[in-house]
Amino acid sequence: MPRATVNTEATRFDLKSLPGGFVDLRPLPFGQMLERREKASKMSMEQNTRKNQKQIVNFDMMQKWTRDFEFKHCIIDHNLEDDQGNKLNFSLAGTLDILDPKVGAEIERYIDELNQEEDDEDLENFPQQSMEPSRAEPILTDSSE
Repeated sequence: MPRATVNTEATRFDLKSLPGGFVDLRPLPFGQMLERREKASKMSMEQNTRKNQKQIVNFDMMQKWTRDFEFKHCIIDHNLEDDQGNKLNFSLAGTLDILDPKVGAEIERYIDELNQEEDDEDLENFPQQSMEPSRAEPILTDSSE
């Protein structure tokens, strides 16, 4: 029978933005993907009930919460340190606030690659499929022209 559980083995990514730096990442299990979606949906619903200025703030909060969640759950190991030589702890609130933006953006891309929810083949065919007329119903033409 085919295995249907998440692969718990980490994938190592050497950081181009920080020579000598690495992160070992694992994909989120489906349950954590659902948790992430649920939290983001709740924040999106809250933003729809507020004025435009507050919607931007809520969107920013949603992005921050999502990245905090992903870094906490996806980073298994790394060799990244703060200014005092202490290993960064991505389980602590505020760690992303001191992370170099280039390093953070690179790790973010790797996490996104691992947790890609759409099937690439479906995305490649999506425009062609959506542009084709439905074969289920006949196309009616005006015969008076």
